[in-house]
Amino acid sequence: MTIDVLAEDLQPGDLLELSTERGTRIIRLTLVERRTHGIKFMGRNHEGQLYSSGMKYGQLARCIRP
Repeated sequence: MTIDVLAEDLQPGDLLELSTERGTRIIRLTLVERRTHGIKFMGRNHEGQLYSSGMKYGQLARCIRP
């Protein structure tokens, strides 16, 4: 099931649907940092490629939950 959650609710281990220039990727979050102006996160897709990005507080993130 795909749900929308606030960026500040992201946790390591979450599966995040991330839109990139090359299409949509599903990444498992390995790091979530709460900073002054938003959230920085890192994760890997099923092939092991590393992705890093960020979101502002209050933005919606699309997560995949069982």
